[in-house]
Amino acid sequence: MLHPPAMTAAADPPIRADLPLAPQAQVSAPMGNGTIIRRLVRFYLQGQWGLLGIAVLCMVITASMTAALSYLLDPAIKLIFLDKRADMLLLIPFAVFCVIVLRAVTTFIQQALVDTVGERAVAAVQRDLFKSLVQGDLAALNAVHSGQFVSNFLYDATLMRDAIVRGIAGISLELLSLIALAGVMVYQDWRLALISIFVLPGVAWVTQVIGASLRRAASGGMAETAELSTALSEALDGKRIVKAYGLEEHVAARADARIDGRLKYLVRVARTRAGAVPASDLFAGVVIAGTIFYAGYQAMNGEIGINHFASFLAAMLLALQPVRNLTQLWATASSGLSAADRIFAIIDRTPRIVDPADAKALVIAPKPHSGAVSFEKVDFAYAADASAPAINTVTLEAKAGQKIALVGPSGAGKSTLFNLLLRFYEADAGRIKIDGQDISQVTLKSLRENIALVTQEPMLFDETVGENIALGRRDASQSEIEDAARAAAAHDFIMQLPHGYATRVGEGGLRLSGGQRQRIAIARAMLRNAPILLLDEATSSLDSESERQVQEALTKLMAGRTTIVIAHRLSTVLDADRIYVLDRGRVVEAGSHSELILQGGLYARLYQHNLDDKTGLDDKTGLDGKTRLADETGPVT
Repeated sequence: MLHPPAMTAAADPPIRADLPLAPQAQVSAPMGNGTIIRRLVRFYLQGQWGLLGIAVLCMVITASMTAALSYLLDPAIKLIFLDKRADMLLLIPFAVFCVIVLRAVTTFIQQALVDTVGERAVAAVQRDLFKSLVQGDLAALNAVHSGQFVSNFLYDATLMRDAIVRGIAGISLELLSLIALAGVMVYQDWRLALISIFVLPGVAWVTQVIGASLRRAASGGMAETAELSTALSEALDGKRIVKAYGLEEHVAARADARIDGRLKYLVRVARTRAGAVPASDLFAGVVIAGTIFYAGYQAMNGEIGINHFASFLAAMLLALQPVRNLTQLWATASSGLSAADRIFAIIDRTPRIVDPADAKALVIAPKPHSGAVSFEKVDFAYAADASAPAINTVTLEAKAGQKIALVGPSGAGKSTLFNLLLRFYEADAGRIKIDGQDISQVTLKSLRENIALVTQEPMLFDETVGENIALGRRDASQSEIEDAARAAAAHDFIMQLPHGYATRVGEGGLRLSGGQRQRIAIARAMLRNAPILLLDEATSSLDSESERQVQEALTKLMAGRTTIVIAHRLSTVLDADRIYVLDRGRVVEAGSHSELILQGGLYARLYQHNLDDKTGLDDKTGLDGKTRLADETGPVT
């Protein structure tokens, strides 16, 4: 299947006003219906032309059989009722039966094929949507709640499927039926057919008005559905806090507001659709009345036979159903095309952090000289108009094999340095180097393959223990996975689980304790065997026994690697080769533990605070006990 070509950063499209985006995220402008349909046909129906061809052929046969039913009334009345021919008494009813059977068969085939094509197209769109999300910039992902993405995947995708299956395909069938029935009407009496044509401009106007109204209402409904998904997602993710703080009524009221907002748009959609058929029927009523009047006038003057009129009237009445259906189907198509526009807007987002045209793979020097990291006068702000940068002219160095520590109050910029080193964000100024190579000039894949990250809250997927460890290196063998687990002091407890390494860990690893989850994360980093290790508060949320076990595993993991540690418990970094103290985005002190203690500055006060409070550094209070909130733009780091 072909996919839309990637957009380049050199030609950024304008920002969509209807999608909440990060300052750097840019997406394509709203597309018209024709553009959306052409894109669906070009990129998502490719490779299915055989099925579509059969479906269209079945549509043509179905429409022809519908017209044939109305035409057969002419010989039935003339030959059976007027001429009273006995030989036609079985032949014509049998012909009618055959026509009905053939129409039923072709209707089934075309509907099944169109449903298949529609589902495949939506699956292809969802694959592109998911790929766009996981490959997108972290800033863009952080700007939109995950519940809104769930809404795009499910609600918007369902509407888009309906646009393809019930909308576009249905409109094609109804138009073919209308053309075939119009042919019968013209054949029977072209003058009466001209009268019937007068209904079409009115129906077209009604369809256009209803379609525009529905698209506006559908867009509002989709936005409210995304908000409802957000409320539901947060209520489930925060269920422990909801229960602990008695917030059931609050979250229920929040959901009620979202449900009421969504209901308002859905009712508007329902009422608009409900008005489509009566509006078209009003025009049809005028045409029917006029046709009967004129046909009656012709009959009185002997200009039309009863058999011709009956066939014409049957064709006209059968044509009313396609006319009625067209208004409703266009409404369905409009809602689906609006959903497709929202989905394509996400797919078309232009990532800002990409490999440069001349990017080369990161080359790591042979041990023991591999993995040297340096920051050279690095500046960074999370927002272009930030009053204070998150990182301000930071210079620091971790020589190959060294352990350095980043300490400081909350909001000082410690985690931001990790984000920049991994190129989750791009530095505004300065350079970051690994083994002398500017990371902005190497491929993202090679950069991140050479870095292992262990965070305070390890992320485990709802897969088996073995599969979670294997995320460190997807081609690892079972013996390598077990060796990594032994090194991380995880093998023994894993073997006590119901199914050992084949035990599923549950959502977020909830079936395991905090220490067990952390040791699996360490095993994952062991398996990655990267020369650079980033530890982000890896033991701060553990009890003493779990911390001891994890710390032992980390000691093995750090051996022979360049390690950068973020720590609030300063007792864990006393052996660091060099400690950098950050405050408000700047490096204010640097040295070994003993050197910094002798300086009597911020580090000494932080260390004294640690001694006074064994639970660790208070992130929100200063050393004098007064409130000290980080004055930093961007996420708390």
